[in-house]
Amino acid sequence: MSEHEIIILLRDPQQQPNADIIAATKQFIAGLFPAVEHIDVTCTDEIRYYDCGGNFEHIHCPACQTELSVAQWHSLMEADYNAVHNSFAMQNLALPCCGMLCNLNQLQYSFEQGFGRFAIIMDNSVGIVDTATQTVIEAFLGNQPVKIIYRH
Repeated sequence: MSEHEIIILLRDPQQQPNADIIAATKQFIAGLFPAVEHIDVTCTDEIRYYDCGGNFEHIHCPACQTELSVAQWHSLMEADYNAVHNSFAMQNLALPCCGMLCNLNQLQYSFEQGFGRFAIIMDNSVGIVDTATQTVIEAFLGNQPVKIIYRH
């Protein structure tokens, strides 16, 4: 498997496509990206965190644009994680910079990271997913906006 992956999540971490779409996703993605060697479609009851690996640079508050320290972000992650359910709650938390209430998925990550119950994970043999292709993927997934993560 490649060390570089593309992860496609729904922007709303609580959502999943319907069962018919989920069943057809792997074939759909393979048709869009014939050079891809590995495609995994994950659906879970719990909300999982999907990181960008070594691409991680920083995290900013969506309101005041203050950069959050890794320690502050870890505290927010710990506050939102439910160990009993092995899931993130996506509750609104007060940010340490300005007090804005938001969930972990609403933070501004560079590179993109996210949370979800549904994920498409594939090796990155395609480079960057362009806007037109992203729109086609969103239409296939029931017109749900997606977040694309490049993991290295």
